[in-house]
Amino acid sequence: MRIFFTATVWWLTVGGSSPLVEGKNKEPLNTACNGTRVDQTAHVGESVSITCKYPQADKSSIRYFCRHAGNFTCTNIISAQHYNYTRLPRFSLTDDKQQGAYTVLIFTLTQEDAGKYQCALKTHNSITCLQDVLLHVLSEY
Repeated sequence: MRIFFTATVWWLTVGGSSPLVEGKNKEPLNTACNGTRVDQTAHVGESVSITCKYPQADKSSIRYFCRHAGNFTCTNIISAQHYNYTRLPRFSLTDDKQQGAYTVLIFTLTQEDAGKYQCALKTHNSITCLQDVLLHVLSEY
């Protein structure tokens, strides 16, 4: 059985540019990306593949791919924990636990897909940012 959900992660900026997530008890949980950013470029109508690496020790964690929505929020697009493959209409997430990496595919790109995304992991009560992704979507050829 597969369960899909949508979640919103609220970002707080504390004393600089390191984003923090607010936990259940209002305590900040570290999600700094350590300056890791990947730029991806593709054309309208194409697909793009984004690979997010994680430590082997975190292979049972929930893997997230979210989109920055402004006002310090990152809205979850697709996530997985127990399954190696999850598919939504325009997104898929394939997890390779042996390699410690998951790959998100975005199909049939539109101009509206351009923007900032984030790969993250949730372990127990903390969310850790793996990398920021800046997606550039160019007009058709």
